[in-house]
Amino acid sequence: MISIILINHNYGKYIQNCLDSILKNNQTLIGEIIIIDDSSSDNSIQIIKKYLKIPKVKYFYVNFRSLSKSYNYGIRRSKFSFITKVDADDLLEDFFIKDYYDKLLKDNYDLIYGSLKIIDEEMNFIQLKNQSKELIGSKFFYPVGSGTIFKKQIWKQIGGFDEKLKFQDDYDFWLRINKIKNIKIGMIKKTGYKYRMHNNNMSKNLITKNLSKIYVFVKNII
Repeated sequence: MISIILINHNYGKYIQNCLDSILKNNQTLIGEIIIIDDSSSDNSIQIIKKYLKIPKVKYFYVNFRSLSKSYNYGIRRSKFSFITKVDADDLLEDFFIKDYYDKLLKDNYDLIYGSLKIIDEEMNFIQLKNQSKELIGSKFFYPVGSGTIFKKQIWKQIGGFDEKLKFQDDYDFWLRINKIKNIKIGMIKKTGYKYRMHNNNMSKNLITKNLSKIYVFVKNII
C-alpha cells in the first residue's frame, strides 16, 4: 500500500480540489493520506477539518517553512512501503495510484514517474511537460518529485531529503538516489499528475532556482 504525503502552505483555495482528486483514486491501495500543514495562516485548517473524519487522513501542523523538512517529517511518520508526494495546489488523475503502482510492481521499479499536465488556476489545461526517457537520465534533466511513486527504502538509504535546501530538493534527491547501486527507475506513458501554475509557485523564482540547481549539481559530483 501507499502513503500519500500532502504538503500544504496557505493553499486553502486549492486543497479541497487536491484532496477530492486523491479520494477519487483506488482507495484499497492508499494506506494513509498524511497532510503536513507547514505554517499556514489562511483557511486551510477549516477545509482540512472536513476530511479528518476519514480514518486514513492524518493531519500535522508544523512551523518549518521548508518543503524538505516537511517531506521528511511526513515520510518518517508513514507506515507503508511506498511513498507518493502531492502538493496541495496540484491534482491527481483518478487512475494515478492504480496504474502507476501496478506498473511499479509489475516491473519491480524502485521509482516510477510520468509526464505532467500543466494547468492554470482554474484547472484549464495549458501544456504537457514531457518527461520522456530520452530527456530524463542525464545530470541536468530529472522527473519532478511530485507525480512519482517510490520505495520508502530508497529514501532511507540516502538519509531523506536534504533539509538545508530551500529549492531543488527534488533534483538533489534524484542525483543521490542515482548513486544507489542497482536502482531500477521506470517511466509510465500515462500522464497522471496535474501541476498547477499560479503566482505563488515556489518554482517561479528562476534566478534562485537556477543558482540552487548549480549548487546541488556541484555538491553531488564532488
